[in-house]
Amino acid sequence: MPELTVLRAVEVFATDSPKSKAGPMYALPKLRLVHTRQKAPQSSDRLDSESGEPVRILIVEDEAIPAMLLEEMVEDLGFIVCGKAVSGPGAVMAAEDYRPDLILMDIRLAQGTDGIEAAVEIRQRLGIPSLFMSAFSDKATMARAQVARPVGFVGKPYDETRLKVALDAALKTLGGAEG
Repeated sequence: MPELTVLRAVEVFATDSPKSKAGPMYALPKLRLVHTRQKAPQSSDRLDSESGEPVRILIVEDEAIPAMLLEEMVEDLGFIVCGKAVSGPGAVMAAEDYRPDLILMDIRLAQGTDGIEAAVEIRQRLGIPSLFMSAFSDKATMARAQVARPVGFVGKPYDETRLKVALDAALKTLGGAEG
C-alpha cells in the first residue's frame, strides 16, 4: 500500500536572536505546515474482536492543540483516528460520514454547542457510543451526560495512561478489542 503524505498545521515559536542586545526575547506564534505520514493500518493496531478491523475513533474537541495531542495519544495506543470535529453539529456530520466505532467527546464545544446533546443524537440515530472527556465533572453535568448512555468518562487533564484505561474499559463494555 503506498504511503500518503498529509500536511498538518503546527504552531512554532520565533524568538529574537539570543545575541541581540535590543531587549528581551519575545515568543511569536507562527503556523507552519509540516509533512506527516497518513498512518496505514499496522500490526500493532487495536482490532475489534467481532470484525477484526482496526478500532476507528472520532475525536470531538474544540481546542486545536489538545485535539492534536489527543490524536497522537490515540494513535500511539494503536487506534485509528478516522476524523475530528469541533462542534456539536460537526460531530453529528462527522459521525454520519466516518461511522466510527467510538467517539471521544468533549462536553463544552465551539460555537456554544454541547457535546452531550451531540452524543445523544449520535447514539439515537447511529448507535455510536461516546466516551466523554471534560474538565466539567460536577454532579449536574454527569447526571445530564447519562442520557447519552456513555461508555465512560475521562476528566481533564488526562494523560496516555488514563486514556488507555478508559478506552480499554469502553471497548470491553462494547465487547470490542481489549488491550
